[in-house]
Amino acid sequence: MDTEQITRLIDRLEDYSKQHPSNYRLKVAALAALGYAYLFAVVLVLLLIVFLILFYVKFNAVTVKVVWIPLVLVGLVLRSLWITLPEPDGQELLTENAPKLFDLISEVRSALDGPQVHRVLVSDEFNAGIVQIPQLGMFGWLRNYLVVGLPLMKALSPAEFRAVLAHEFGHLSGNHGRFSGWIYRMRQSWVQVLVRVHEQRQYAAFLFERFLNWYAPYFNAYSFVLARAQEYEADGYSVDLAGRETAARTLVRVNTKERALQEDFWPGFYRQSYDEAQPPRDTFSQMLTGLEKSVDRSTAEKWFLQAVKVKTGYDDTHPSLADRLAAMGYQLEGQDNHAVPESLLDTDVPGEITAADYYLGTLPEDFIPGCDRLWTEQIAQNWREQHQGIQEKRARLSELEEKSKSQPLTPDEQLERAHYLREDKDSDAPEPILLDLIRQDSTHPVAHYLLGAILLERQDQEGIEFLEKAMQLEPGMTGSACELIYQFLRSQGQQKEAYSYRSRAEKYFETLQQQQEQALKFTYKDRFEPHDLETDQIAELQNQLRNVRAVGTAYLVRKIVEGAPQPFYILGVVAAYDDSELLNRLVSEVGFSRPLGFVLLGGKNKFLQPMFDSIMGAQIFPAR
Repeated sequence: MDTEQITRLIDRLEDYSKQHPSNYRLKVAALAALGYAYLFAVVLVLLLIVFLILFYVKFNAVTVKVVWIPLVLVGLVLRSLWITLPEPDGQELLTENAPKLFDLISEVRSALDGPQVHRVLVSDEFNAGIVQIPQLGMFGWLRNYLVVGLPLMKALSPAEFRAVLAHEFGHLSGNHGRFSGWIYRMRQSWVQVLVRVHEQRQYAAFLFERFLNWYAPYFNAYSFVLARAQEYEADGYSVDLAGRETAARTLVRVNTKERALQEDFWPGFYRQSYDEAQPPRDTFSQMLTGLEKSVDRSTAEKWFLQAVKVKTGYDDTHPSLADRLAAMGYQLEGQDNHAVPESLLDTDVPGEITAADYYLGTLPEDFIPGCDRLWTEQIAQNWREQHQGIQEKRARLSELEEKSKSQPLTPDEQLERAHYLREDKDSDAPEPILLDLIRQDSTHPVAHYLLGAILLERQDQEGIEFLEKAMQLEPGMTGSACELIYQFLRSQGQQKEAYSYRSRAEKYFETLQQQQEQALKFTYKDRFEPHDLETDQIAELQNQLRNVRAVGTAYLVRKIVEGAPQPFYILGVVAAYDDSELLNRLVSEVGFSRPLGFVLLGGKNKFLQPMFDSIMGAQIFPAR
C-alpha cells in the first residue's frame, strides 16, 4: 500500500469515525486483536514444531540446529510483544516543592476522571504530557508520569497552563482514554515487531513480512484516525474546563512563542558566536528569559496568519491550528485578513505572572544549572563551527576590501563583499556596493533584493521599488520580497497596501505549492532534463545516500513543470529490497540546498526508470 492509498484510506476512515464512532472503535479493537492473534498463532505453531521434533526425532547436534530456528522466531515474537518504553527525562517534583501545581493536578484529574499520576517531573522541553509506562509489557500495570516543561510554563499564563493540563488529562479521561492508551501501546508494540523483523530478516521474512506488509499500513491508518480524533476530544476537555477563549488563546500563544524562539531568540543568541569562541554557560537560562519577552502585535499577527494557512496533513496526528480553532468555534477560513479575532492575539499581557512563577514553588536545586550545562554542551560544536566560519568570512572580507583598493572587484566579488558586510556589520554598509553593482548591471536580481531589504529596514519606502524590480527579474523572489514589503507597510500604518502584498505573497505560495504537487505526480508525458549540479554537490548527495538503508540505485534529474519559473529536481530511487519506510527515510535523512522531490522507481512508477536511464549523467548512485 503506497502513500496515496493510505491517504485515501485515512480520509474514508475519518468520515466513517464521525458517522459511526462506536463501530469505528470496535473495528480498531478487532484489527489490533487480529495482529496479536496472528503472532500468537505463529508462536503456537513454532512451539508445536519444536515439540514434535523433540518427541519423534533422536536428540543430537542436527536436532539442536533444526530446533534452534523456530526457537529464535518464538523469542523474536515474545520479545517484541514485551513493550519497553524508557522513563521520560526530567527531575521529580514533590508536593512540598510545588503545592499549587499538585492542587491543580488534583483538580483537573478529578474534573476529567483522569488517571492517577504516580510521579510529576519537570523537564527542559517546550512541552507537557502524560507518559504511561507499562510495567508488564503488553499486559499493562501502568505507571503514569506527568512531565511539565519549564520553558512551556514560562511561556504561558496560569490560566493557559491549566488549559494545557486539561488537554493532556483529556487524552486519558474515562473509558475512551483507557482505550486510546491501549491502542497507543499497541502501536508502540508493532513498531518494535517491525524493527526486529527487519533486523533479523534471515529468520523471519517468510513468516512475517507478507502479513506485516498488508497489516501494518491498515492498523497504522485505523489507529492514526483514532489518535487524531483524540486530539479534538482533548481540546474539547480543555474548552470545558478552561473556557473556549482561554483554550483557543493557549493554542495561539504556544505557536507564537515557538516562532519567537526560532526566528528571534536563537538567531540573536547565535550572533554572540561572531566574537565569542565558546558558548555562554547559561544557554538554558537565556532561553527562559527570552520566552518571557513580549512579541509585538504585527509580528504575532503575521505568524498567526501564516499558521492558519497550514493544512492538516498525514505526517502528524495533531490537526492544524486552523482546524483545532474551527472545532472550538473560530471559523477562520475565507475570512478577510483584517478579521483576525482580537482576543486570540492578546498573547502578552504586561506584568502578567507566568505559569512557572505561579505553580512552581521551589525547583530541584541543580535543575537549571544542570540544564545550562547540558544545553551548553549540546550546542558547543555547532557554536565553534559557526565562530570559525565567521572568522573565515571576516578574513575573506578583509581580502576583498584590500583587493578593492588596487583593482575593481568582479560582480560576484562585489556581491560576496556586500553579503559579508550585511551579515557581520552595520546593515547600511553594503548600500554603496549594491548601488555600484546595479549601475554596472541593471538586471542583477540579488543586488536589487538586498538593497531593497536594507532600505526598508531603515524605513525608506524607496526600497519597495528595488524589491519590485527584483521580483520582475527573478519571480522566485516574489514570496519573500512581498513579505518584506507587507511588514514595512504595516509598520507605516498603510493597511490596505500592506494586505495587497500579503495577498500577492499568498497567491505566489499557493501557485508554488500546486507546481510542487504537480512535480511529484508522474505520467508518461513528463519531460526531464539532466541535472546541472557541480561535482561536489553530487558527491554530497552520494555520501548521504550511502547512509540510507535499502537504497539500491539513485537517479537525479530535473522535471519541467508547466508555468514554473525553473525545473524541479527529482531524486528517483530503486530499492535494494522491499522496505516500506524507505521513502520516509529519504525525506528525513537526505538534505539538499535546492528544492528536491523523491520518488521510488517501483510499482506504478516503474516506467520512470528507463526514462531516467536514458538521461546523460542521471544515475548518481552507485556512481558510474
